[in-house]
Amino acid sequence: MKFVNTKAITALKDGMIVSLPFIMVGSVFLLLSSFPYTPIANWMTSTGLSAYFTQAYNASFGIVSVFAVTGIAYVWVKNEGYEPLPAGLTAFVSFILVMHPTTAVMNGTKTVISASPAPTLLGGFIDRTWLGGQGMIAAIIVGMITGWIYSWFIKHKITIKLPEQVPPAVSASFVALIPAFVIVVGWLLVYILFDAAANETMTQWIYHVVQIPLQGLTDSFGGVLGVALLIPFFWFFGVHGAIIVSGIMSPILQANALSNAAIF
Repeated sequence: MKFVNTKAITALKDGMIVSLPFIMVGSVFLLLSSFPYTPIANWMTSTGLSAYFTQAYNASFGIVSVFAVTGIAYVWVKNEGYEPLPAGLTAFVSFILVMHPTTAVMNGTKTVISASPAPTLLGGFIDRTWLGGQGMIAAIIVGMITGWIYSWFIKHKITIKLPEQVPPAVSASFVALIPAFVIVVGWLLVYILFDAAANETMTQWIYHVVQIPLQGLTDSFGGVLGVALLIPFFWFFGVHGAIIVSGIMSPILQANALSNAAIF
């Protein structure tokens, strides 16, 4: 059980749970926006209700990577015994920082802005494409690294310490100042590196190189069979196989579910 109780796996498992309520709420609105009974679905479309339900889905299930990155960093720092909220917010800022608009703007079948000039022409917008399932692996990486670095700074007391007379809320904000600044600068350098060297964002690169193969593997018969066999394999050695496998596979399967939801 040592592997299950490592900081990384604990933060991953417990951090992903943060997104669960929003996934459930978003799923309800997804079903309503794509109602399976045609007469009711047509009525909802004609009255504009479907668009409202889609808006609620996009603001919950559709940005699940935001909850993941924030929750993972939050849980990591909380388990270290420090104030976790600034770490979660720092991870959120970092996640937004390493991406830029990459999706073409469409008007029906007509392309208004192609994907190539999107980063320049849509620089003031956040591309929601990467806030859902497509950004899940990047969110996990950013959340874990941010949580680890933030905890390291607090543990080594590399912070701004104010007098005891200062209100705790103000003091906590200044404690987070140095680690948050260093982390944001670090992720900015990562963004610059990928933009200059690969002409794409870190989120895009991870999605194409890591996430797509992993999703394809778990979405095949062999992948499903392998995952199913891993659970009793770990149990054979006296290790809780379900906890280990679910901790690793849940984010990937969740990304698969988001892809299916988008098609639905």
